[in-house]
Amino acid sequence: MSADNINSDETVIKVKLSSEDYHDIVIDWTDTSQAYEQQVFSRLKKISGIPYEHSLAEISGIPVEQTFDIYFLAGNYGAECFRNKRAEPQLENTPLLCMRIQFNRENLLNLMNGNEPFRLALRLRCDDNKHFYIGYNFVPERLIGETECTLNFCHHLDNKAHLNKLRAIVTNDALQSQMAHLLVQPRWPENHEFHLERWHGAYRRFNVMQYYYRTCYPFHQTVILTSRHVNYVPPQLYLRTHG
Repeated sequence: MSADNINSDETVIKVKLSSEDYHDIVIDWTDTSQAYEQQVFSRLKKISGIPYEHSLAEISGIPVEQTFDIYFLAGNYGAECFRNKRAEPQLENTPLLCMRIQFNRENLLNLMNGNEPFRLALRLRCDDNKHFYIGYNFVPERLIGETECTLNFCHHLDNKAHLNKLRAIVTNDALQSQMAHLLVQPRWPENHEFHLERWHGAYRRFNVMQYYYRTCYPFHQTVILTSRHVNYVPPQLYLRTHG
């Protein structure tokens, strides 16, 4: 990376959804009013239309509070995660909240491989607080095929149309409230209790499981490979119906 990039007061991250133009996310390193990564969440709000509060990392206005996180992929399997400190309600899944590195200029430039552009891969997240959020994966362009989908990016799902469907879920307060009454704790194994399937049952009941669980072919190929090594069965996406 050049000395100009290292010493500059601004860093520009170029991102795009499938079939859209690039957007610039400008990080101002002189702005110390909040954690630097929060600038990414607020810029993503303008790109995605998902409120800041509902993003776990975020072009028309999804609130920052509805964003869960952002993942910067460093390879096919490696990634660095940064959580949204302004998520509402506040995130509770503390084992997943730790960040391995700081979001600073040097680390960001390393993740950008200098100035490599990214595609945005979209994820529907549900925290232990029983609330839905949006997560964004920043996938380097070198990991993306021109037409074929990969494990990390789907040309058919990682686009504005799919983002609009996710936005309708995370901004639906009535759905969020109804869902919270059906979800039980703990979701993960604790005292020999395991309620993940009961959470999935609630997702299916409200017809959101197909958005929570990736359905593209490369993802399923990975699931099949995983299933050969562990006792894992991919969940069904819809409620069973009587014939």
